Amino acid sequence: MLIVKSHVAQRIREAREYREITQVEMAQHLDVARQTYLDIESGKTEPKVSSLVTIADVTGRPLNWFLYGESTRSDIAFTHRDDLNNLLFLFNQLPLSARNLVMDQALLLAEYMVIMKSSDNDA
Repeated sequence: MLIVKSHVAQRIREAREYREITQVEMAQHLDVARQTYLDIESGKTEPKVSSLVTIADVTGRPLNWFLYGESTRSDIAFTHRDDLNNLLFLFNQLPLSARNLVMDQALLLAEYMVIMKSSDNDA
């Protein structure tokens, strides 16, 4: 799937506006000049991955939404938007060490699920 820079910029603006965050506030979150943020939001400059992660964190939107949007109503980011936003909010309230532990456990679970699916397909 092609990622269109102008679509990413538009989603960044939409997410910021939805959360009622000013451009100045978002620039402060990113620790960049307002003009740098304006260039990102206008599509003139592509955001760094770290900036996009911060924008996703600040706005409560899933990172993949900025890149791909919501393609269908069955998209989990669409159907469970409020639940995901609440989960992300709670996750961000954890101390960094606890967030790292949760992420480590999630990766182990994902690896286990891949192994289980693979063994089901082999059977």
